[in-house]
Amino acid sequence: MAAGAGAASEAGTSGRPPALAGVRVLEASVTRAGRVAGMLLADLGADVVRARFPARTGGVTAGSTLADELARFDAPAGPDGRPVVEGAAGPASPAGLLWDRGKRVARMTARDVGRLAGGADVLIVDHTPGQLAELGLDTATLARRHPGLNQVWLPPYGEHGEWREAAEDPLLLAGLGGTAARNPATLDCPVAPVATTIVQLHGALAAAAAVAALHGRRRDAGRGHAVTVSGLHAAIAQLGMMTQVGVDQPVVKGNRSGRGVPFWRIYQAGDGRWLYLAALVPEIFFRALDAMDRMDVLVLPGVDGDWNKVLVYDEGGRLVADELEKEFRKRPLRAWLDLFAAADVPCAPIATRAEWATRDITEANRSFVQRAHPTLGTVRMPGFPVDLAGTPATPGAFATTDLELGPDGELWPATEAPAVEPPAVIRARARARVGDGDGVGDGDGDGVGGGLPLRGVSIVDLSSYLAGPLIGEILADWGADVVKVEPPDGDPFRAFPMSVLVASQHKRDLALDIARPGGADLLLRLLAGADVLVENMRPGRLEKLGLPPERIAAARPDLVRCGVSAYGQASAYAGAPGFDPVFQGLSGLADAQGGAGDPVLTPIPLNDTGTGVLGALGVLAALYARDRDGAGQRLSLSLANTATYLQAPELTEFAGRPEPARGATNFPGPTGGHRYYRCADGWIAVAAVTAARTRDLLGALGVEAPGDTDPAEVLGGGILGGDEVLKGDWLVDAVTAAFAARTVRAAAAELAARGVPAVRAVMGDDHVTDEHLVANGFTHLIDDPRFGRFHVVRGYGAWSRDAGRPPSRSVLVGHDTHEIVAELGYPPAELEALLAARTVAGVDLRDVPEGSPYGPPAPPSSRPDGG
Repeated sequence: MAAGAGAASEAGTSGRPPALAGVRVLEASVTRAGRVAGMLLADLGADVVRARFPARTGGVTAGSTLADELARFDAPAGPDGRPVVEGAAGPASPAGLLWDRGKRVARMTARDVGRLAGGADVLIVDHTPGQLAELGLDTATLARRHPGLNQVWLPPYGEHGEWREAAEDPLLLAGLGGTAARNPATLDCPVAPVATTIVQLHGALAAAAAVAALHGRRRDAGRGHAVTVSGLHAAIAQLGMMTQVGVDQPVVKGNRSGRGVPFWRIYQAGDGRWLYLAALVPEIFFRALDAMDRMDVLVLPGVDGDWNKVLVYDEGGRLVADELEKEFRKRPLRAWLDLFAAADVPCAPIATRAEWATRDITEANRSFVQRAHPTLGTVRMPGFPVDLAGTPATPGAFATTDLELGPDGELWPATEAPAVEPPAVIRARARARVGDGDGVGDGDGDGVGGGLPLRGVSIVDLSSYLAGPLIGEILADWGADVVKVEPPDGDPFRAFPMSVLVASQHKRDLALDIARPGGADLLLRLLAGADVLVENMRPGRLEKLGLPPERIAAARPDLVRCGVSAYGQASAYAGAPGFDPVFQGLSGLADAQGGAGDPVLTPIPLNDTGTGVLGALGVLAALYARDRDGAGQRLSLSLANTATYLQAPELTEFAGRPEPARGATNFPGPTGGHRYYRCADGWIAVAAVTAARTRDLLGALGVEAPGDTDPAEVLGGGILGGDEVLKGDWLVDAVTAAFAARTVRAAAAELAARGVPAVRAVMGDDHVTDEHLVANGFTHLIDDPRFGRFHVVRGYGAWSRDAGRPPSRSVLVGHDTHEIVAELGYPPAELEALLAARTVAGVDLRDVPEGSPYGPPAPPSSRPDGG
């Protein structure tokens, strides 16, 4: 079978091949996220072949509702039996066109996959645990057959627990993973997202893990890595700072109304248009109030100048918000936007997706690409969301589907990946590269290659808030040594200490004032030994600190520089601040989620966490290219491009495409068969996405329709929503009553017997106690010496060989300053001089209880395996 559009190996305009040129990926996917992961790797230049399994054979395609959703789109071979371009033989699925770009799609069986995997560098599988074992594609079996293969497994709902065999569906994952419980609502109910943002995030996280595995295989002389990146990993990554739950004291959280604290919420202007005020920290909110000439609201009776009262909605927060609501109605939207732009206050109008697609912001960022389709004409779709200056990613052509394997039944010229070197050779190579005593290699039984794939990678993190820091946190979770550099007084985001905990729990911390004497030189010395720099400073800020690009390049010529911004390459907005909700509003997501009602913005930091995951992917791709070519590069990410990427299926446009779903207040789901229902002991998520499945749902519940009415048409045809969410038509009432009389577990069992996917929808903070989530290690406990114990996100993937992970802890300002400065070769006297000049600062433990076992972690060279 000839190589197709995904086998990009030609050098681009930079003269370098694409980042993943020459990498072979076999994508044996049946779920949405697997398709997305393959798309991103193909965009980066990998040769991606997707296996199209025989329909319904051995239950293979039953692992996802995607098969049912695409049944009306996916056409087999053309009338003459020849392969066709996706969408050419019938109606086209926007998601199918998007997710398969740049790939070859070949008909094959699970046995073919098991055999052909030996010629691949990466295998992507996304079946449920039971299906994977039945097909012989489980990790242990494939590792024995193909020891050089990197395996990336995307089980929809984790490896363990009662819901592990349920079919993949985004609405189900949002329910089980707790994201539906965080969306705004006026009732205590889960709210379905109208965009499949969690699918796009899951695919990006899996693609990043695939590239991390390629790094690890290089380090381990050809031995592959296996990683599990489940839908639950994606859910916890998307929730980000919303996962923490206090054991010894509560974590203050906002309400679910969508109109909580006055500085971080939606307001309606005098002309009826809406805007979001994103003044996250006190300094910015004070600038907004000063511009409005309303500083007086801070001394209202009941607020009394106490910022802590403003933070609590039911105390001073409501009083300030009510007053500002009246103020915002005095001027039209344009006046407010101009006022806040002049005051450097982040805010944004609520726009539609169509408006976003034609904005100057997306045009400047080249957020969309156009491809000519043989029958659909011009198709506009989001491009690759990361700008790699040295090895640009290029979305490929539309997939050619239903290719046959060649006469020899192979995909690539070679049938087996490079041989794995003997253990003794690997040990000798490791000692020669990094010296004795570095801790490389023990921990998996044979003393070879036992570490996480990014051990030995060094990252300097100069970023603040959430998007930038999450890049380093993901890479630290996968073994990298990440040093967070922040001012001695702490970065501004420490106003939210639990959020800093989530984004930095595996990092070391250096308190450094770059502007003070010796500060820039110390940072350059740190960068000289680093592989990656991550920063999100305003344009020109590093130059003002004495660190122009050429000086940084002189310190480390092959450094990978990762820059994160709000608006990306849109020069008119280059210096403008921007937070997550700004881009929910601008990109049309809030408009779509609200439907015909008021706009709905979720408090989940979708664009922040999405940028963090995409940043990890971009950094790893740049490092992989550097190891091949010897050259570093700069990569750029923006919340603007992430907002486009997360809605990529909904923003893919061509003539005659189906309209994307729109939501409503308390939106339970798109149809009566595909939504959330209340049971006797909680909520259940149901995914009957076809008429046949809807009839099965009704049969399982014993609901019958009188006369000639087709219940599937009644239950499956309408979009339900509004504040009357539980008061639909007569048939929805009957189904609602049937679920209310059953427990979640009983109802799910009855539905499963009829082939209808269903899982529990986890509400509130139940994610720390839910049996299924606990079984899959959704969160873990961290002890903060100031605030006690907290449940926070545990990690972003489970590696088969995971020795050497940095310890999880609550990182304080300057926690590791002494150790890091000493590692850079500064003698004790110079360290003391830097401390005296406040150029650096050590950890301040004055507020830590006496006797607390709170000290610095072991440096990377002496970490125990599995630490």
